[in-house]
Amino acid sequence: MGILRFLIVSLLLIFSLESKGQIQFYHVFGGKGYDKAEGLVQLPDSSYLVTGSSSSFEDGPSQAFLLKLNKFGFHVWSKEYGGAEFESGRRVIFVPNYGYYIVGTSSSNGTGGFDGYVVFTDLSGNQQWEKWYDNGAWERFHDAILLPDTSIVMVGESDANQEQVSDHYFTRIDKDGNEIWSHQQGGIGMDYLKKAVMVTDTTFAVVGTGYLADSLKSKGYVGYYHINGSLLWDTLTGSNGEYILDDVQFVFNELKCVGQGTKTGKTDTDDYYVFFTKDGDFVATDDSYNQQSSRLACFVNYTTPPGDKYFVVNQASGPSSFEGGEDFNVHRFVSAFYWGGYGYGYNGLGQDQVNQIIQTNDGYAALVGFHSDSGFTSGGTSLFIIKLGNDYAFPSATNPTVYSVLNVEMLENNPEVSIYPNPFIEAIRIESDAAIEQIEVVDLTGKRIFGSETPVSSIETSAWQKGTYIIRYLSNGAWHSGKLMKL
Repeated sequence: MGILRFLIVSLLLIFSLESKGQIQFYHVFGGKGYDKAEGLVQLPDSSYLVTGSSSSFEDGPSQAFLLKLNKFGFHVWSKEYGGAEFESGRRVIFVPNYGYYIVGTSSSNGTGGFDGYVVFTDLSGNQQWEKWYDNGAWERFHDAILLPDTSIVMVGESDANQEQVSDHYFTRIDKDGNEIWSHQQGGIGMDYLKKAVMVTDTTFAVVGTGYLADSLKSKGYVGYYHINGSLLWDTLTGSNGEYILDDVQFVFNELKCVGQGTKTGKTDTDDYYVFFTKDGDFVATDDSYNQQSSRLACFVNYTTPPGDKYFVVNQASGPSSFEGGEDFNVHRFVSAFYWGGYGYGYNGLGQDQVNQIIQTNDGYAALVGFHSDSGFTSGGTSLFIIKLGNDYAFPSATNPTVYSVLNVEMLENNPEVSIYPNPFIEAIRIESDAAIEQIEVVDLTGKRIFGSETPVSSIETSAWQKGTYIIRYLSNGAWHSGKLMKL
């Protein structure tokens, strides 16, 4: 009865820690090629799906992919999609009880340029169909949103115009990939869309950049549309220079938009935000000058504990940054979008870039992107996922856990290895008919408890705290993982 009672208490404690958002990790995935994470979604069971582009699968210059991770950020499966040329997944959309949309860009359609690209898979990641969307020139989708009827609206850019420069480009498709409507708009200068967000069941907002002919400059663009494609209102923002809006969220009945501005006569970018009501009324703005080139890349409202709070990602380059590209910082903002007194930098050689941040099921956030010239993997770039477990301490930027973007199996799928006892008390024994190249054990926060680069037959555990752990090992080119419990 004592052991049973302990198991019940342990499981309740684990559930309590997870429900309070204590799971946090910083994991890097890569291979021999160029691997970038562009989009992220969390599923109802708190697992994750990551999409992006990768040349580590070696089936083309770059493939779109899905990387399935469990709620602790460990590899469950990975699959590739695309043709003989270039593919990139920008966003992944989950349709409950149906499957996943991957939305992005492809040059494998045989038209000699880039087209909008969509793959639909079942819930196991098996491709059901793929389609290209060609408006007559080069097209790229940068974001997509799911509508209540399971159709999707995709936004980006097309240069199918006389000037051959980008215009705003929208396409809505049904669940089978058939086009419902498509729309292109723009002027003689650069116009493109970066992000979309649902506002009501029948309306959505988009942000990006638009060319203002009167000033001969590009300004931040905000547009509000009906899901039938009709424009309700739009505006160009930014009073002194050139502006781009990179992200928008509908929070507390406001369209909160963030991005960057380059003031007239200057070359460095500055953080920029502007807020509107959904009726188009101006609320607030700020484009304060920074001491280094800086931009607000993306942000998310988080709700634990409840309140007007945000995680804001800032990309910056300057005297405090490493050479070769931007670094990124994650800041906590509070009511009225003011800095909340805490931030943390993830900085290395080359470009360190966040491409999406989402609110997680526990009320906090997760973000994905890529590192270049990091040395984490043998390839040119490596992708990362960071889970924020609370609003005061973020996962350490040093020595992240690094895994292959390919081949991972659970322990029960590998009969050549036996790890016992489980549950355990003083030690774990490992018997294997296959060579084990690496092995590690982490706790539920992602902290590494044990690691070895050489084979081991046992692991001493007497100093470990009681609770649940994740064990992972590399054998014959595949990572295997599973849960262990200490009594």
